[in-house]
Amino acid sequence: MNTYRPEFFRIEELVTPAIYSARGERAWELLQARALVTLDQLRKRFGPITVNNWHIGGAYKESGLRDYNTPTGAALSQHKFGGAFDCKSRNVTPEEMHSYILSHPSEFPYLTTLEDVAYTPSWLHFDGRNHDRNQIWVVKP
Repeated sequence: MNTYRPEFFRIEELVTPAIYSARGERAWELLQARALVTLDQLRKRFGPITVNNWHIGGAYKESGLRDYNTPTGAALSQHKFGGAFDCKSRNVTPEEMHSYILSHPSEFPYLTTLEDVAYTPSWLHFDGRNHDRNQIWVVKP
């Protein structure tokens, strides 16, 4: 898969203001296609999802692609490589999304990792990192 543009998300929802200012629509090049497919799959399953909302005056600006030098999150976070997103659903809780994904992993073939919802009570973190486990890996950030 070379290129994928999500059906349900604009680029401003997925990158920081600084990245959007510097790259505009070319910021799509910085995001992993499989993560974008997963975002659409989550949206189809759970309804409206917010990643970033800075572009409409909201507070979220680092829930998608993060600037490499940000102090937010881990130094080598998947967010900094365009492969992780923190999703806030309008219709279901993070716990409900987490449980459903773990019970139906075949619906999300590119999702390999979730953060433990005990550490992320208001959002669902997913990414598609490469690992050797035979199931979705639940990590403690």
